[in-house]
Amino acid sequence: FVADGGHSILMLLGGALILLPLVSAVSLEGVRNFRPISASLPGLYRSAGLECASLADVAELLDGARIRTILDLRNADELEKAARRSTAAGRALLAAYQRGERVGSGCLASEGSGYLAWHNVPLLANVDGFFDAVEAQLSPVRRAEALLLKAVDGRRYNQLLYDEVARGKQLLLNTALLRSASREAWGRALTLAANRSSGGVLIHCAQGKDRTGVLAALLQHAAGDSEDAIVDAYAESEILLATHVQTGDETATKVSGVDWSALRGSPPEAMRDTLKWLKREHGAVDRFLLSVGCGNEWRDQLLGSS
Repeated sequence: FVADGGHSILMLLGGALILLPLVSAVSLEGVRNFRPISASLPGLYRSAGLECASLADVAELLDGARIRTILDLRNADELEKAARRSTAAGRALLAAYQRGERVGSGCLASEGSGYLAWHNVPLLANVDGFFDAVEAQLSPVRRAEALLLKAVDGRRYNQLLYDEVARGKQLLLNTALLRSASREAWGRALTLAANRSSGGVLIHCAQGKDRTGVLAALLQHAAGDSEDAIVDAYAESEILLATHVQTGDETATKVSGVDWSALRGSPPEAMRDTLKWLKREHGAVDRFLLSVGCGNEWRDQLLGSS
């Protein structure tokens, strides 16, 4: 039930009653694209990276939204790069989660009890598998060209795949991600996201729109959100990211040969087509969830009861 004058909701999660704050979209100073994933999922949030957080952001995340678990979807090299441009507040925030610091009076997170937690589930860890998935979706003519280059010129073969990612834009990125990340990785990410028994959970990647966007779409689907709501939430990233000065990976035009600048934005048709692809490939989005170990028990944990 809703408590605290409409500012919190009491939910039964993991067999325990948890008071979760009802937080709408908040414009943080150094953390881009921060917002709840869905009104259907209290205590579950998404954002871009946290390294540039300000002191005010730290207070909002810890004691405003009461986020107790962070789920980072980035690869190790991305974490190292982001750490080099972090703020003092951002470093302190992440260190507190990574050390599993205690929650309570006199602690950095002063509201409630328990411990902070940080988990890393890199959804793009299998880089070779990702580009295999890109190759599998080439047109017959492009695939024949790729096979020829693979045999005689590895550098040009790699560049063909890099160019195909830029050409295929967000839809190809999303579907290659869904194909290449292991079932174990998807299952672990979804399971960690569902468990708010210790408090709020924040999911993020670099910009909070691609890897985070696909994971959020799966969570919204499981919560019963409409396709239009899922598409709108994905498209909102483009608006929220545009309000911040572009820095770091956003300004890089070439990373590992891929022109990532071609994949800026989050066009609604990309998510709508991603959902269509999931239904075509697996028969239903729910069948994909089942294939990674997320069935009724997982859904019960995700939804809890309020």
